[in-house]
Amino acid sequence: MKLLIKNSTLVDASSELNNKVVDLLIIDGIIEDVVLSEKNLTSVPDCEVYDASNYFVSPGWLDLHANFREPGEETKESIRTGQDAAMAGGFTGVVLMPSTARPIQSKSDIEFVQSKSKGHIVEVFQTGALTIDREGKDLTEMFDMQSGGAVAFTDDKRFIENSGVMTRALQYAGQINTRIIHFAEDKFLAGSSLANESLNTMLLGFKGSPSISEKIALQRDINLVEYTGQPLHISGISTKDAVDAIRDAKSRNLPITADVYAYHLLLDDSSLETFDSNFKVKPPLRSLIDIEALKEGLLDGTIDAIASDHSPQDIESKDVEYDFASFGMISLETAFAVVNTAFAGKVSAMQIATWLNTNPYKILNLQQPVIKKGTKANLTVFSLDETWIFSSENIKSKSKNTPFLGTEFKGKVKAVYNNRIFNTNS
Repeated sequence: MKLLIKNSTLVDASSELNNKVVDLLIIDGIIEDVVLSEKNLTSVPDCEVYDASNYFVSPGWLDLHANFREPGEETKESIRTGQDAAMAGGFTGVVLMPSTARPIQSKSDIEFVQSKSKGHIVEVFQTGALTIDREGKDLTEMFDMQSGGAVAFTDDKRFIENSGVMTRALQYAGQINTRIIHFAEDKFLAGSSLANESLNTMLLGFKGSPSISEKIALQRDINLVEYTGQPLHISGISTKDAVDAIRDAKSRNLPITADVYAYHLLLDDSSLETFDSNFKVKPPLRSLIDIEALKEGLLDGTIDAIASDHSPQDIESKDVEYDFASFGMISLETAFAVVNTAFAGKVSAMQIATWLNTNPYKILNLQQPVIKKGTKANLTVFSLDETWIFSSENIKSKSKNTPFLGTEFKGKVKAVYNNRIFNTNS
């Protein structure tokens, strides 16, 4: 297959043509040439041409935090439908959490997911459970899972309360050169975590989860990073206090990184006035002050990356009273648009590519795709200016649990290319 992508603005800091309007020629999945558009490659015979005028092209995006429900709850999401959702959202890679019905915690579990995910435009990077059955007590066979392809280890949204277990986990991860991903929440302070603790939620009658539950858990982890000297990635920070704590840790050169979930940049706890259970997420939607702190943290490099936190739930899990609804929303299809809309178009394509591509690959020490002659074509084409309305027809996920139906977004994924497959969004 020959493909010519014309007139796109290149977003790749590793390229000497960065921020230039270029033509990309791809033959059988390999970038044959990258030239300034003015040099004109239209004479290539038997070549499909894709006009990307006014669009940007960057190396393919990697989502750091998603849940596909297979094995065990394929009615909510299978590996294949999750990959389709990721593709629609502009991601050519996705990091899966191990929190399936039965946790992913053995080499054979890792190999099962890898086998099921082969042959798709979206590459799956599977994490393994950090502790057995995600109970926070005994470490799993991390080295065995790593040999099977596990890229990191995590108990997903279960904070390991036992500091001794967490210390040993960090030390062992350092020995085998892997990364731990952790979620900061003191469950004894967070309680049922139905909503943020604020005046808004108090007036609505919700049980509040205070932001200090995140701060205390995070500070414990920072202390352990300082003690062990081992790197740690914090997933899904949501509060101003957490941003301040990570900024301080980085100022002391501690090896800590963090991501924020896209929806926390746009939605605040006033959204709960509708009592729509699709707004029930973990960590809960916070205040406008927290949102501004998260944005500032991204812009100054305190927060390294943005993740989707794609969490499919079937109608039986969501179409119930708010108190009894399951946590989470589907978000792979909307993550980029949410981010671009949240920043009101005031961030550059390079900044977005840094949060969705460059830093996610760096955090997990994975080989980062580049747009250069002779390399495998792995790329995302996107617009920062196009407006569109998210509808049920846009959903590729098996589940429909999203509060964004009918929302007008600014910023749209136009095409993705990977594994010799080219796919465009209409």
